Amino acid sequence: MINIKKFIKDNSDFRYAEFNRQFIKSHYEICGVRVPLLRKFAKEIEPEYIELEDKSLTHEEILLYGFSAGLIKSEDEQLEYLQNILPYIDNWATCDEIVPSLKQFKTEKSYQFLTELLKSDKEYYVRAGLVGLMRFFLKTDKCEEILQNIRKIQNDAFYIKMATAWLYAELCTFNFELGKREIALSQDKFIHNRAIQKACESYRVDKPHKEELTKMKI
Repeated sequence: MINIKKFIKDNSDFRYAEFNRQFIKSHYEICGVRVPLLRKFAKEIEPEYIELEDKSLTHEEILLYGFSAGLIKSEDEQLEYLQNILPYIDNWATCDEIVPSLKQFKTEKSYQFLTELLKSDKEYYVRAGLVGLMRFFLKTDKCEEILQNIRKIQNDAFYIKMATAWLYAELCTFNFELGKREIALSQDKFIHNRAIQKACESYRVDKPHKEELTKMKI
């Protein structure tokens, strides 16, 4: 029988855990198991192997749940697993590791689910929606609609702003004029300047475009 707690204990790295705690603020214990090891182990389990209601639930177990869900070939099942895990996503790292792993998000059903998350009053529900839309739908004919819905977001939590800036910067890498337009339209100085910063840090944005963005800084 697979013992998940033992796997985590045997692969924990105290120094790595301490390092992660500087950047990841979670209610759950961070044990310091490296992500490649978690992804490899996820191939041996099913999401149901993780007891989400366990009072000793760890950061790594939440990641394992998401990574194993990402190996399921059914979009409906992946949506169900995301619904299950959302209440346990309490930091940017967990969100940004799990959501892109759910690669079956391809249809209108997934698109609508992620779009609904943007209306939430919960910081990481909205961030999950933003990350999912960016990863799976931004380069589709849904792009304009996504941008319109982002402008309607009422929640101004920090990690929502960070994800919005990230999305605008990503947009600049494949549709510069559209990305520049959204940055210019942003009424939030932090999102505006952070999007420019992230776009200018990207090797996928060329030098003339970076110079153009730099002039837009507030």
